[in-house]
Amino acid sequence: MKILTIGNSFSRNSTHYLPEICAEAGIELTLGGANLGGCSLEQHWNNASRNVPTYGADWAGDKTMCEVLESEQWEYITMQQASHYSWKIGTYQPYLDKLTAFVREHAPQAQLVVHQTWAYRTDNERLMNEFKISQAQMFHLIQENYNTMAARLKAPILPVGDALRIMQELTGDTVGCLTRNPDGPSHANALGEYIGALIWFARLCGGNIDGVSFVPDGVKAWSVPLAKEAAKTALEMYK
Repeated sequence: MKILTIGNSFSRNSTHYLPEICAEAGIELTLGGANLGGCSLEQHWNNASRNVPTYGADWAGDKTMCEVLESEQWEYITMQQASHYSWKIGTYQPYLDKLTAFVREHAPQAQLVVHQTWAYRTDNERLMNEFKISQAQMFHLIQENYNTMAARLKAPILPVGDALRIMQELTGDTVGCLTRNPDGPSHANALGEYIGALIWFARLCGGNIDGVSFVPDGVKAWSVPLAKEAAKTALEMYK
């Protein structure tokens, strides 16, 4: 299984534990990343179109987007918008179409997949003071925008954002603190990363979530059944 992510730290979050889960299932995984901190679709397109040598095997490096795309016979290539723009539909185009055409030109064998990111914690300073929207508003705008993106690409969705939202509902976590860190972009913590990896494992690798026994350090045993339920429920929404 060869997967390339085009994104930023949110892609790294969602795939953090994917290698361990795949190894447990006996799945040989090659996981590549054209990821840059906070990188948007616009920035990725600018880098790609200008052949900027800024990508590495996972993070920043000296390869161009073209070189990364042609470095392997990728089976899946995932794309996402930067979290701070994800709720703004006007930030997706024309960069999504341009970047998609570039990816399809240089990796025509790959299936494009939409990586749905998540809303910030309710106590996030940017959410309250800069965006001036609620967590619920951010979530619903992200959900709508990624659905639009998936329809445009005719691509499946990795519903990580939905799964984290469902986890909040299952646990009564009104803030989002069980799955997200109290930092600027509300990065996923170990539990959030675990849920993300379960989503990717099931959708891209055909894995059985109930059969996963691996649990990351720092994830409490009581939360594991709920994490699996959240992941499976989110996947069922986009079956």
